[in-house]
Amino acid sequence: MQIAPVITTLIGAGFGSLSTTIVAVVVQRVTRQREREHKLWERQVAVIEESLKYERPVAQARRDAMRSPDSDVMDSMAKAVDGADVAKIQANLELYGSLTMKDAHQAAFETFRDWFVEFIQWQHWNKRTGPGHEEQERAEAVRETTKRWPNVEKLSAKADEAYDELVKVMRATAIFEPVVSRVTRGANQELPR
Repeated sequence: MQIAPVITTLIGAGFGSLSTTIVAVVVQRVTRQREREHKLWERQVAVIEESLKYERPVAQARRDAMRSPDSDVMDSMAKAVDGADVAKIQANLELYGSLTMKDAHQAAFETFRDWFVEFIQWQHWNKRTGPGHEEQERAEAVRETTKRWPNVEKLSAKADEAYDELVKVMRATAIFEPVVSRVTRGANQELPR
């Protein structure tokens, strides 16, 4: 039995159409996945920008407070976070932040909180060392401030480290993740660590 040239042509056209359709579907799915990853990355970068806009002034206010411990730290912190929509930053971080970014942000917050509490307690005692207080109260206040200040410095150093780590994680997310996820599925060995 011979196959007519018309049948052969129809079979070839059918296979050609089928393979073209399969390729089009695969390309469409890959493109859609890449676009989804890109949109997520754009949202992560937006979260990073908003977070750093808030985190940087807070870190600077903490450093300023350490240089001038008698300053009004509450006023400095209020000015640092003025205009920051912390609830929105937290919500976006929760939605779009990577686990590493969330962990780094949480560590930076916790070390800052620990420093802040200790610093406020130190200031509370330090205010009692000046004139207008009884001698016994002043002596106790001097002992407390002397005892607490090394811990304040240690907590400040920890807060600096946590902030630097947060910036490092955010920079890695903003710069390197798109290259890694778009070019290769693993870590790109050419990128600096």
